[in-house]
Amino acid sequence: MTVDEFRRLLIAPELIVLDVADAALLALERSLVLEHPLVCDPTSDDDPLVRRRARDVLRSTARLLRALRAYRGVVLSIVREADFQDDPF
Repeated sequence: MTVDEFRRLLIAPELIVLDVADAALLALERSLVLEHPLVCDPTSDDDPLVRRRARDVLRSTARLLRALRAYRGVVLSIVREADFQDDPF
């Protein structure tokens, strides 16, 4: 870990958890698509319940990923602002 990375984590320690959550949600998406290859196909009336629930999870996961990425963007802008204020030049 570099000094800059360490400093960034001191300012915003939630970045560690955001990285872990992002990786876990991506792993969940991939495992659901692997387990249910038709989950990305258009919805059908004869879809099994498990595939419908997998679609629900994928939609929720996508929304959560977007929210987490938006939050990360705000946090990183705060970190950049802190870096700028600490720079004497």
